[in-house]
Amino acid sequence: MSFSDRPTVSPLAAAGCLLFGIVGAIIVGLLAVGAALGHCAPQPDGTGCENSGLIDFLMFPGSLIVALLGGIWLARFVTRDRN
Repeated sequence: MSFSDRPTVSPLAAAGCLLFGIVGAIIVGLLAVGAALGHCAPQPDGTGCENSGLIDFLMFPGSLIVALLGGIWLARFVTRDRN
């Protein structure tokens, strides 16, 4: 099976995918560090951290899931058939 008849990815599209990957990795890494360090300071009466677990979940695995889905969509968009 040969794929020589399919168009190659343009250098601009390849650079865009690489840039998306680098920026996505930086953002996910920073959010992972932020989720690991924590961000909630409870009030003196013990309230104020009710949603801390949800926020931490959205910061690290949530951002990773969004970045992976964005990468999959971008790869499909760049390699789609132009006809």
